[in-house]
Amino acid sequence: MNYYVALLRGINVSGSNKILMLDLKEMFVQLGFANVKTYLQSGNVVFQTDSTEELKIEQQIKSEILKVFGFDISVWVLSKKSFSKIYKNNPFLNNKELDFKMIYTVFLKKTPDSQLFNKIKYNSDYPEEMVLDGKSIYMYYVNGYGRSKVNNNFFEAKLKVIATTRNWRTVTNINNLMETT
Repeated sequence: MNYYVALLRGINVSGSNKILMLDLKEMFVQLGFANVKTYLQSGNVVFQTDSTEELKIEQQIKSEILKVFGFDISVWVLSKKSFSKIYKNNPFLNNKELDFKMIYTVFLKKTPDSQLFNKIKYNSDYPEEMVLDGKSIYMYYVNGYGRSKVNNNFFEAKLKVIATTRNWRTVTNINNLMETT
């Protein structure tokens, strides 16, 4: 069996697209996934399956959420190995002076155009520090995520790529959940 995490965008945020985690977990079980565990109320699900086709799994989950809950949302499915790599490659972890509450990871549907990314990264209007690594952007929000204009919608508009963001505590806890299951 292979371990995966599904990251759902826009679940239980600001009172929209409400799904109880118990219902979401049950939906995953009905799809035939094993050892299903949810983390927080915002659509993070760790599970096992024999399948190795991440895109098929992703589409299966997306379709079932639309069918069962009526929400057409974006879904990311990452293998344990892929997620662990994202976790271990965070360049901000080497700087012990940084406030870990300000570290986030932006998960992208595809690798963005590096020129578009560099226009953001080197724009002095944005104080955030950011590092692109494939389909992930490691972020350090100097003034906090809630005050920043550099959010999912921003990245989607500027990079023309669908995005979802998780704070570092969530990334760490998902990684730990995958490591201990």
